[in-house]
Amino acid sequence: MEEIAAFYSLIGDLCGGRVYPDFIPEQNSGADPNWWPAMRYTVISGQVDGTNCYQQFRPRVQIDIYANSPQERAQCVEQVMAILQEAEEIDCDLKTSPIFSYDIERKKYQATIDYLIF
Repeated sequence: MEEIAAFYSLIGDLCGGRVYPDFIPEQNSGADPNWWPAMRYTVISGQVDGTNCYQQFRPRVQIDIYANSPQERAQCVEQVMAILQEAEEIDCDLKTSPIFSYDIERKKYQATIDYLIF
């Protein structure tokens, strides 16, 4: 899916380049603050536009951000939203406002955002 490649090219340098598809690698242990913030993106669903001639799939991507502090988390969220709002390579529709939580296992502040890519 070229939309996902374009999506990654926009956000791939955020969080010091610690942007991963589907999962955060094990070396990002919660104990080492130098491995954070980190971000993962996952295709969680999508929208199918079908006609008699073709079907087009528009992926819905969830971004999970993990940070050392609420301030760092907020800064990462602002960066993601600004980059995707200004993107010319792809059109993204924000589907949910950021959801803020705390990941007890990782001991990190988490934010989750969903986008539909056109």
